[in-house]
Amino acid sequence: MIIVRPVEITDIDHLMEIALAASPGMTTLPPDRKALERKILISSKSITRTIKDPGSEVYLLVMEDTDTEKLVGTASIIAKLGIDDQFYSYKLNKQTQYSRQINKKVTVETLHLTNHFEGFAEVATLYLTDAYRKNGNGKLLARSRYLFMAEFRNRFPDKVMADLRGYFDENGRSPFWEALGRHFFDMSYSEADLYGALNGNQFIADLMPKHPIYVNLLPMDARAVIGRPNDQGKPALAMLEKEGFRNNGQVDIFDGAPSVDAHIDELKTVKDSHKARVGGIMALQGDQEYLVCAGNIESYRACICCLEIETDGSVLLPQTALDALNIGIPDLIRYSAL
Repeated sequence: MIIVRPVEITDIDHLMEIALAASPGMTTLPPDRKALERKILISSKSITRTIKDPGSEVYLLVMEDTDTEKLVGTASIIAKLGIDDQFYSYKLNKQTQYSRQINKKVTVETLHLTNHFEGFAEVATLYLTDAYRKNGNGKLLARSRYLFMAEFRNRFPDKVMADLRGYFDENGRSPFWEALGRHFFDMSYSEADLYGALNGNQFIADLMPKHPIYVNLLPMDARAVIGRPNDQGKPALAMLEKEGFRNNGQVDIFDGAPSVDAHIDELKTVKDSHKARVGGIMALQGDQEYLVCAGNIESYRACICCLEIETDGSVLLPQTALDALNIGIPDLIRYSAL
């Protein structure tokens, strides 16, 4: 059975394997044992913390194959951006100027450094090993975060955002970074992104230009990738858009990738989810599959399974799902159609 659950300190060896597989590119999951131990500790403290309002909590979830007891994926939720560190993005705007003297109107695009996403939650660190990119596992891993936010709603603000990875050429070069960021930081894209992930983003505020960047002054290859995810990220963008995320003109300051956002309560998984009590065990396997989660925040589990909805609103689940979720009759679950 494939489940999603909060990370535990005993997962460190398997988490290190995933970080190595995801590197380079997954800067929020660095292949550094001490850094990963810190992330596990932060997540564990976030889960046990009593929450009045969302703050600096970070929840790291892992996907486990319970048959092999091996971790096969990761996903995380940052409760609220801008608490411990400023969060920067570029806003892509249009500016029109007109000259009466030569009767000419010029419209140019500009990039403005903003803190637009401060106060938003962020979904991040989505990675699934190659062998498990099948059977709806990607949907379970991504959407289990939305069920988590729905189940523990007081831990999150009104809105959530997601960053995608930007376009890179066949040599791993980011045209956007080479045209812009490198001039101010004198380091490669991967060095700057990893530094920010490990040490915070104050260096961006210190060195990034505060004035608007005129897009038409950038090289053509840099202009072409603004708002464009890398080829591997296109399915992720489509999944986010299907969930209800929208592109409002914000792009990543490092690689120019699109940043998307949504109201948490309007996410499809959240809006279409229902709470129900387990009323019994399914005798036969059904046809309709659902995303199902259960447990308190420490024992949170999510999986894909069939269920039957009874006339009184209770549900029947297969015994395998009950075992995977560590629940029984008459425990509560939350479910959403797959």
